[in-house]
Amino acid sequence: MSLRRRACVALIAVGVLFTPVLSGCSFVEQTVNQTVQDAVREATGGDVELTEGVPDGFPTDGVPLIDGSIRGATQTDGSDTHWVVLVSGDVSADEAKKKLTDAGFSVDGEASTAKLGSVMTMSNDDYDVTVVSASESVLYTVTSRG
Repeated sequence: MSLRRRACVALIAVGVLFTPVLSGCSFVEQTVNQTVQDAVREATGGDVELTEGVPDGFPTDGVPLIDGSIRGATQTDGSDTHWVVLVSGDVSADEAKKKLTDAGFSVDGEASTAKLGSVMTMSNDDYDVTVVSASESVLYTVTSRG
């Protein structure tokens, strides 16, 4: 996955997770929502609407998810497929990282703050994964390398 695409995916993830924190101010909320929508279009070539459960075609055997309430979406752009999965509940980035490293993923980059959460990029021979964690939510964005 290109650096630009990873940056867009991280922006989407941060926007999705931090929008509830900013919901006290409607102007800020509208601005963030528009930014997220624009970033989704840039990263995936279209809108992504999350539905209940693991999205169609998600590689559950290749990319293990943590347990929790799951919503997701699939976006196909030519031969590229992108999945977005939001897991909510009693979840953590550490748990997601452990599951992915146990499945053979390597950490490519990681940043975190105690108050806001974390962003982590991981990969293996088959998939690029970005994991964003904040306030009882973990968002996965997955792209096939094949």
